[in-house]
This record gives sequence, structure tokens and C-alpha cells, in this order.
Amino acid sequence: MKRRSDSGVPDPNEIAELRVRADAGDQNAAGRLGELLARSGDKEGALYVWARAYGDSSPTTKRLAELMAEDGDLQGAVRAWEGSDALWYNPEGLHQEHMRSLDPEDRMWEDDGPEEWGFIEAEKLTLMLVERGDEATIAELRAKADAGDSYAAMLLAAGEERYRRRKNARARPEGPLAE
Repeated sequence: MKRRSDSGVPDPNEIAELRVRADAGDQNAAGRLGELLARSGDKEGALYVWARAYGDSSPTTKRLAELMAEDGDLQGAVRAWEGSDALWYNPEGLHQEHMRSLDPEDRMWEDDGPEEWGFIEAEKLTLMLVERGDEATIAELRAKADAGDSYAAMLLAAGEERYRRRKNARARPEGPLAE
């Protein structure tokens, strides 16, 4: 099957085939479909496809992407999914297609995978939840901090600072009469 037209635009026939397969539950097809949609500018469509296909198996990625999208950061939400194991290791995905095109030596240098992504992703999600004043997340971090977990204390402090900034930014009047 031809994967792309000569202009680099996804082949409409490939998109149609991938949609049928994704609708039938093929996660690999859904992953590639989302990547092609994102590359062609349909970030919302890509996010929908990925959340539907991988949301149950990647709840942290799904929630992080949802919060980023709520903040208007669609590119960040797309990057969250693109860094996930589900897409990174998808045998039909664009990353794996790229890896197969490399000679073995180049492949070795580029095959560094998102080993730390799960940790980074969880941290970002925690900070975003604290920033929004999520009581359950704050209570969990407080309990850990009170038990001596310095990392939890650091996350709590950073998240609360972001919460204050967000709250103050909303409280400030905007426009020409603001000052």
C-alpha cells in the first residue's frame, strides 16, 4: 500500500483503511491514524482517536493530554501521546517505520525509547492537578510529605505555587482599563 502521496500528505485511501481498522478495535491502526491526523493538522481528531484506542490502557497519558487540551495546548497534548509507549512502540507507527528505514548502526543510536516518560508524565499530571486545586491529589501529596517524602513536598510546593499564579492571573482584569 502506498503510504503517502509524493507531497508528504497522508494518502486518503490509507486514512480510510486505518479508520475502518481502528473502528474495528485495531489499536495499531488507530495509533498510526492518529499520527497521520496530527501531522496533517487535525490535532483534535488525533487526540480523539488515541484516547479512544489507548485511553483504558494509558490513563495517565489520556488525562494529561485532556488537561493540556483544556488549557488550549493541543500541540502539548499531541506530544504527550506521541511520547507514550503505545505510540512509540506501535509496529505500524511512524516512529517504528522510521526506525526500520535506518541501517543497524544508526538504529542503535536512535533507539533510546521513552524510558523516563512514565515518571515525567506522572509528575506533569500531578502538577497540573494540584494547579487546578484537585483535593484528592493535594491530600495524597500532603500525606506523603508529612510522612517525610521530600519529593512529594517539592511537588506539592511547586503545584501550589502554580495554583496561586493561575488564580491570580484569572483575578486580574484584562484590557486597556486594567491598569
